[in-house]
Amino acid sequence: MSTEEYVARMTLNKELFARRIAEATITADERQAFAGAPLRLLAITEDFCGDSAQFLPPLARLAEELENVELRFLLRDAQRELASGYLRKDGYQAIPVIIALDAEGNELGFLIERPERVYQAFADETRRFAGEHPELDGISRTYDRMPDATKQAVRANIDQFRASRQDAWTRWLFEDLAELVGRALASSRAQLDAAG
Repeated sequence: MSTEEYVARMTLNKELFARRIAEATITADERQAFAGAPLRLLAITEDFCGDSAQFLPPLARLAEELENVELRFLLRDAQRELASGYLRKDGYQAIPVIIALDAEGNELGFLIERPERVYQAFADETRRFAGEHPELDGISRTYDRMPDATKQAVRANIDQFRASRQDAWTRWLFEDLAELVGRALASSRAQLDAAG
């Protein structure tokens, strides 16, 4: 699906997704990093996912601004077999999955869920929040073992933290994606040079 088709069928996070596309900024360095050779991005997602609502709108904006970048969406639940080939290191099927392809459809690489640096930022923020709120029942437990009221407080804090980091984390996304694509293209050029 195109971005327009995906947004039109969304039932959750639709307004947030559309607003984040409109608010996303692409820096001159990012335009330069992705300009040139055709780049196809395939996003495996579902509309309920917070990471998808955060990280896919900037990619939609990138595709709007650069003629050589194309973004398409696949629904994970309709593409389970394909999605199962892109698991996190712990074996969990997370979304979104962002697959970068060249003009011929050859995979250049992929990103799963969010930039690696975001995982550490979430962990640091969760520890900070727990330290400031020892009164919350079970706050020192893993999230899945916390009482519902504590989970709600942690989730509300993380949602606010996530929203406050939109621009910085967009930069991280583009840095990681540019590095992934650049590394793959350099490897392809090296193979062609060695063969020729």
